[in-house]
Amino acid sequence: MALAVLLPTDGSPSALRAAKWVSEHLTQQPLTVTLLHVMTPRLEYSTQQDAFVAARKESERILEVTEQALGCCPSVETLSVIGVPHEEIVRFAIDHDIDLIVMGRRGKASIGHWIGSVAFAVFQRSPVPITIVEPESMASD
Repeated sequence: MALAVLLPTDGSPSALRAAKWVSEHLTQQPLTVTLLHVMTPRLEYSTQQDAFVAARKESERILEVTEQALGCCPSVETLSVIGVPHEEIVRFAIDHDIDLIVMGRRGKASIGHWIGSVAFAVFQRSPVPITIVEPESMASD
């Protein structure tokens, strides 16, 4: 049975580092990876078709760049949704029987901001195990 991994992405360097982490560290088992980009709802999506189309194209670009950084898995699904990022990530993980969430870490190393607000909210709310990957500048590989 394949390990089902959810890799939320915003296209940031930390999200791309998380994608690379998956390809480097989860090599021992069959793997299915879902790349999820959550577009934050904006009023202009409902009033301006061009704004929504532009956001959708940007989401597709983010998913494509992340999939290239992943580069490992025969089974990769990409998905864009509109919503509150941490809520959509947790909801997707629960609804789709995800085994592991892998996220990049953002934020500075100060107390209270050690993993970034979205990662921290997912960490607090998710019943699914989470691996949080440090930014390259903080990692000691």
